[in-house]
Amino acid sequence: MKRKATWSLLTLVLLCGCWDSTNIEDLNMAIGFGVSKGDAGHKLKLSMQVLIPQKISQESAVKDPTKIIETSGDSMHQIFRSTSLKSHRIFAQQLQVYLFSQDLINENNFDMVINQFIRDNETRRGSLVFMTSENPSELLKISSDGQPASSTLYDITANAKTTIDMFKSVSLGDISSSLQNNVSFAIPKVSVDQGNLKVDGASIIKNNRFSTNISAKAVESYNLLTGNVDGGIIEFQHDHAIYSFEIFRLKHKIQTRRSRNGRYTFDVSIKVDGRLSEDWNERQNAFNEKYLGEIENLVKHKIEKNVKNFIEELQQEIKADICGFYQKASIAYPKDFRKEAKHWDEIFSESEIHYKADVKIRDFGTKGATQPL
Repeated sequence: MKRKATWSLLTLVLLCGCWDSTNIEDLNMAIGFGVSKGDAGHKLKLSMQVLIPQKISQESAVKDPTKIIETSGDSMHQIFRSTSLKSHRIFAQQLQVYLFSQDLINENNFDMVINQFIRDNETRRGSLVFMTSENPSELLKISSDGQPASSTLYDITANAKTTIDMFKSVSLGDISSSLQNNVSFAIPKVSVDQGNLKVDGASIIKNNRFSTNISAKAVESYNLLTGNVDGGIIEFQHDHAIYSFEIFRLKHKIQTRRSRNGRYTFDVSIKVDGRLSEDWNERQNAFNEKYLGEIENLVKHKIEKNVKNFIEELQQEIKADICGFYQKASIAYPKDFRKEAKHWDEIFSESEIHYKADVKIRDFGTKGATQPL
């Protein structure tokens, strides 16, 4: 009898459903956070791009199924508490991007700004992080054919496989790790181009604060220096003609040495295989091995010149190791590096960095004169 009663009670429990369930219509799912300087004398402002289920059900009647909720305060925890006074509970498990204002990070330590995000158990450390010189709230309002700004930025990062002008994706977890290790690093920068969002260069963080920006062309050199290349095009001009070299594969190698006086030397070399994808020189023959050799040398010299100029900018102007040379030094000379870590950027600025490229054209399409049989 007791066994039958137990089974009956268990059946009733299973039929009751989830006691703490929430209707999907009552959910507010944040997909993007914009963080900037606060209004009315407050330190911070958080702009949340929130997905509204009711708008999704309206299909084509609503182009952008999101809304922006803005709240200012002196701490992130206070902002979240204040937001709960004017909105349904907001869930951040689907958060895609963080968009930080340069002005805010210029005046406040980055680790203080993201402190609450890192400590919160519901925060996705894999969410991508971007920097902007514009108002993050306004950027989150830009819709691309009905796609929310947060989703647009998240999707754009996948194009890194087709261009070398885009800085690598950086997650909240990556930033937390860099700040804990007290090293300089860079974050993709977002701007607006003819009403559309654009990943445009990168912002450098040094000593926990925003330092400066680098252009998309500088990012190209950064990628070629660090070997962070999955594909892309290198364009150049020669003999009044335009050429395009498409990268197929890139092998990257760094050798680390240290002299008796303690100065580091990094020998960086790359081997690049690619395709002469575009050639506007009508007088040349792409089937001619001598001609292809000339193009290979042109690509080689262009890469080496641009990368060496970028290295000079990093060491003499920016004076920040955003390329991860500190990792090579810590592996090769761990005892020495532990003593030098606190002032590594200074040591990096005085180091010698040698760079060499080897370029090989493996394919050139159908352009060129017909080969003789």
